[in-house]
Amino acid sequence: MELLVIFVIIFVVYGAGWIWQTVNDTLRDIRRSNWDSRVYGQIASARSVRRSLGGQDLGRLRQAFQRFAELHDGQMHDRQLFESPKVSFSYQASRGLLSIYQSSGPAPQFYTQLTFTVPQGWNHRLEIFPQRFRDDDVRYMNIDDIRVGDDVFDPRYVVKSDDESFAREFLDVPTRRVVEDLRNIKGNDKILISLNASRLMVRKHSILGELSDLTAFAELSCRVYDRLVSSFQRASGIEIVEEGVGAEAADDPVCQVCGVAVPRDGRVYCRRCRTPHHKDCWEFNGQCSTYACGEKRFSYRY
Repeated sequence: MELLVIFVIIFVVYGAGWIWQTVNDTLRDIRRSNWDSRVYGQIASARSVRRSLGGQDLGRLRQAFQRFAELHDGQMHDRQLFESPKVSFSYQASRGLLSIYQSSGPAPQFYTQLTFTVPQGWNHRLEIFPQRFRDDDVRYMNIDDIRVGDDVFDPRYVVKSDDESFAREFLDVPTRRVVEDLRNIKGNDKILISLNASRLMVRKHSILGELSDLTAFAELSCRVYDRLVSSFQRASGIEIVEEGVGAEAADDPVCQVCGVAVPRDGRVYCRRCRTPHHKDCWEFNGQCSTYACGEKRFSYRY
């Protein structure tokens, strides 16, 4: 009898959760604008992802996301009843979130997406996507498509920004190469790179369910973030030291707590800003020693 009562309680809880999620998704879709539903979408539910995969169980997808979290010292977020898996992790001084999004409508489209927080003080907007998008998708900012002066890149992409000079500077040769590599993942051409004052978003059409695809997508997205930080540093007047300068010192960093060099054995890194510490010094200090960082978790790997 007790087992039956427990079973009924579990059934009621899961049933109520399913009903709540369905009603919430419906109301959210009603409130969305046409642009939001086609471009920004919503976090994909486990139910919709499973349906898009032909009814397959999401075990392999969750395993890939879990392995990605382990490799990046991240945290897996898996509300199996309500949402598809997500992974949050630290990269440089930013927080990243890997997730699956979907557009609303009778035939939703699915995207793998990685978002980053951007440096404080950033104020530019930028959108990059292939020319194959429809005309009404490329005019929402009421700004003409920006040309960067590349006879191969310009015909293939739409570039929108509130600052043409920034867009051209940001989209230098290395950045254009990364954009092209992102477009070539899975060979479906569809990508969206969106930047504003609160986040950098890189989105790829399709559900990337293999660890190798997730890793390639994340590495390329991180390179876009690196290019953003480089642009921000130049605009802020921060000197960028070329690679190779001070390399010997970089191999033997100094702990900011005790002021003594940190050997590789026993070294830990802040999970937010990657500053190296002695493990003992981290435990003594209780958090990262970098001013205003405040991170309390460390990693053994950089």
